[in-house]
Amino acid sequence: MNTPHDELEKILTAINTRDEKIFSAHVDLKALMDIGYDETTDFLADNCAKFHKLYPHDLFFKFGSRILRIYNDKFRGVHLGLISKVIAAYFDGSFKDAQSFSKTPIKFLANELNNLLKAVRADFGEENISGDKATLAVKMVGDSSSYGRMIDTLNFVLEFDKRGDDWRLFKIKNVEELVPPILDIAETYWPASWDLGIKL
Repeated sequence: MNTPHDELEKILTAINTRDEKIFSAHVDLKALMDIGYDETTDFLADNCAKFHKLYPHDLFFKFGSRILRIYNDKFRGVHLGLISKVIAAYFDGSFKDAQSFSKTPIKFLANELNNLLKAVRADFGEENISGDKATLAVKMVGDSSSYGRMIDTLNFVLEFDKRGDDWRLFKIKNVEELVPPILDIAETYWPASWDLGIKL
């Protein structure tokens, strides 16, 4: 029987070869995005005042946790739709036709995703299996390129559940640990003007 480690090897190979069929067979992407979005929203709302002090220019945190929750709930479909379209553009290779952000925002972001993926490696850590659930620690380490330096090191704890004889990735377990460094990357990387350039 495959282990979560084996499954993640297949997932990473599918990502690197842009094999969406294999990727989808080993990742419950809907659950991964749904759970991740909701848990991230909760964490951002619970720490809204702290993040407003850190990023006073970002209007997302200006109006408090209640408004943040209302906003994320209202635009949940738009946000998840954007992520889905970027992932699709990565897998189908259309990111290779990317121009500027203003001309082809989805392809541009998918091309940025491609650049980020090329700049990091995955180091596997501890694996824990308990019945039909399992976790696997993974350290993403950036290389010396500008993209790699931006990522630096991110520590993921991935959660799998058993589907028949195989394990399927469905959740990032340590969202609260990951949000602050990823938010800091986003605040540095994402110009506010880009928000106006995405048409879904």
